[in-house]
Amino acid sequence: MKIAFQGERGAFSELAAIEHFGPSAKLRAQPEFPDVFKAVASGECHYGVVPIENSLAGSIHQNYDLLLESNLFIAGEVLLRIGHFLISNRGVKKSQVKRVFSHPQALAQCKKYLNAFTGTEKIPFSNTALAVKKIREEGLKDAAAIASIQAAIDFKMDVLASNIEDNKWNTTRFLVVAKKSVKPSGNLPLKSSVVFSMKNIPGALFKCLGAFALRDVDLFKIESRPVHGKGFKYLFYLDFEGSPTSEVQRNALANLQEITQFYRFLGSYPQGKPVQPKYGKR
Repeated sequence: MKIAFQGERGAFSELAAIEHFGPSAKLRAQPEFPDVFKAVASGECHYGVVPIENSLAGSIHQNYDLLLESNLFIAGEVLLRIGHFLISNRGVKKSQVKRVFSHPQALAQCKKYLNAFTGTEKIPFSNTALAVKKIREEGLKDAAAIASIQAAIDFKMDVLASNIEDNKWNTTRFLVVAKKSVKPSGNLPLKSSVVFSMKNIPGALFKCLGAFALRDVDLFKIESRPVHGKGFKYLFYLDFEGSPTSEVQRNALANLQEITQFYRFLGSYPQGKPVQPKYGKR
């Protein structure tokens, strides 16, 4: 089974993929997030793993947009505890570091530490592990990267500081995406996701949410995204408890579709629980 993820060995997306599919899965690194979705949509890979939100830095809007554009489905989720490390080439001292490379989300998640680390330039990079790879390949002595301890192990780098995230409960939610809707198996509690736009009627959002509230269906999250090319029109991504296999949820979704202009069911999948990634030599 081939699994696509964005980045490089040691990236948090790779760790999430290993957590979900196990160490024997054939992982395929992709340069950018769109490449992950393309690899799954084309059939090159069976599944993809992408981050969708972080407990400190918020949502990754690009992946919400790509999920809809690609017509893929959500087949699972992984809630991964994120520990950030300041990583450098061997022998580099912290006092030598003038530049810090990492993904914008990682930089945001370590804001307090970086603000206290005066005299350094914060440079956004496409991926945490790729930032480590850049420093290693270019032999940079005035730079460090923020990434997982696994990236430091994989690239044989030094760790200048450990667990520098602002909050020790820092967690990223990853989605497992598939070309077809996957029917969940087992007895784990389920979560389902939909995306919709509303009809132009008074109280439309209240009525949409009321379809669930009136039936005591718990909502986990609602996320709005602008409709491209249509000024100030929005799509809403909604995660709710349960699945359409239950009559209550089926009725809620039927009610929702009466009020919406656009509607798409994104999938049902087991609710994730926060886990610590597994690190080590490999």
